[in-house]
Amino acid sequence: MDDRGGSFVAVRRISQGLERGSTCHSTSAEVVAGSAAWLGRGLSCVCVQRRENDGRPSFDLTPSQEECLQRLQNRIDIAYDSSIPEHQEALKALWHAAFPEEELRGLISEQWKEMGWQGKDPSTDFRGGGLISLENLLFFARNFPKSFKDLLWKQEGDRSVWEYPFAVAGVNITFMLIQMLDLEAVKPRTLVGATFLKFLSGNASFF
Repeated sequence: MDDRGGSFVAVRRISQGLERGSTCHSTSAEVVAGSAAWLGRGLSCVCVQRRENDGRPSFDLTPSQEECLQRLQNRIDIAYDSSIPEHQEALKALWHAAFPEEELRGLISEQWKEMGWQGKDPSTDFRGGGLISLENLLFFARNFPKSFKDLLWKQEGDRSVWEYPFAVAGVNITFMLIQMLDLEAVKPRTLVGATFLKFLSGNASFF
């Protein structure tokens, strides 16, 4: 927290085992960042209850939040499939957003390594992130083009220090957010997950 009592970052590691009657088993990190005022607003419509036999709170959702979570989970479940034309077009759109003046020679090409894919076929790098990770990269490129290009070309700092596979890092960020926000659970089991769903119900493009 700063001297004015404004911003803060808190991180708490939570290890969660397999509960009776549950099919989810995960280890997640609870991360809260922002200000006290932001956090208060974020939880204004989230009901918190403690289970009798568990010290962790459970977070009840409003009908609109349940609907938003279900839609998001449906998107998370979609794997990238290189045989589906819509998926192919999304990947091509990402290339054109990144390199508008360079013609793409094919969906399997050495060119993809320029963007930070591990090999010449980017479809093999979507295993953990699925189609939604591609959608997030494309959203980033279209809505924040300067930041996208700065990260793609490592234009800040020493290139040797900042060198990393940009596209694969983007896929991994989506995967980590899904885990940290507990988005595959029936209900959020962390404070940050409940807060995120509050924002998601007010803005469908939040994720």
